[in-house]
Amino acid sequence: MSVQLINSIACGLIAFWATWCVLSGRVRDGIVGKLIYSAIAVSAFAVMSCSQGIHLGLNNAGLTLHVSLGLAGVRHMFVVAYWPKVKRWICLKLKCEQCLRDPRLGTELGEVDRVRRSG
Repeated sequence: MSVQLINSIACGLIAFWATWCVLSGRVRDGIVGKLIYSAIAVSAFAVMSCSQGIHLGLNNAGLTLHVSLGLAGVRHMFVVAYWPKVKRWICLKLKCEQCLRDPRLGTELGEVDRVRRSG
């Protein structure tokens, strides 16, 4: 893989993540957060689509920044969209004490409340 291809993929991930943050109802960062995500999406799309000429020289630091920001975006989407279900599944499989004390978790995936039995 060339450095330009890795940079383009990372910028595509960043643009996708930022666009998802703007359009998703699950991300509740307010109007300022939506504006920041919009600016990130537009700038990542511009870097991805424009030629990497004299003005935007690509070096290892820039590539590392793009890749790490793209991975942070993937992690953010996972935490917002899938982590509550994964956490509930892990707690049910492990039957840990913290989960048994949490009244929000039921014994099944669909349940909301659980009455803790004493004794």
